[in-house]
Amino acid sequence: MEKTDAQLAREAGQGDSDAFGVLVERHCAALIGYGVVLLGAREDAEDLAQETFLRAWQEAPSLRNPAAIGAWLHRIAHNLAVSRGRRLRPAPLIGDPPGREPSGGDEERRAAVLAAIGKLSEPHREVVERKHFGGYTQEQIAGQLGVPAGTVRSRLARAYGELRAMLAKEFLT
Repeated sequence: MEKTDAQLAREAGQGDSDAFGVLVERHCAALIGYGVVLLGAREDAEDLAQETFLRAWQEAPSLRNPAAIGAWLHRIAHNLAVSRGRRLRPAPLIGDPPGREPSGGDEERRAAVLAAIGKLSEPHREVVERKHFGGYTQEQIAGQLGVPAGTVRSRLARAYGELRAMLAKEFLT
């Protein structure tokens, strides 16, 4: 049986480089995708992913919630991009067509969506990030988290409901 991300993260935190290698394989595409969202260029995103994994390996023993490894990696990537003074590009909204350039009026909406995603509970935020920033299917997410695909569907549905409620308050009040 394939190990969950949480199991691999615990092992990596104890110095198991093979377990960390599996995590890199599982999360590399998602981090590069997220880097493209943040920075706009694939080459910059690949560099950011490499820096992220290096930092994650160094800090793996201090990871408090191994089940949230995906969200943790995304936070490291974001923090590295900001701390290195890289110019962040506006993140696409969930549902935006690929390659769509944001208009000036979208900036407020983008910021609100990202802030709302950040307010979701860890399990809900993690599936939304993996689905929309990582490009994983529900089945892939289920395998990574070690939960049934129905649980992923349920978490996504609940997360979308919470996002709708938060964003309705933001824009309708």
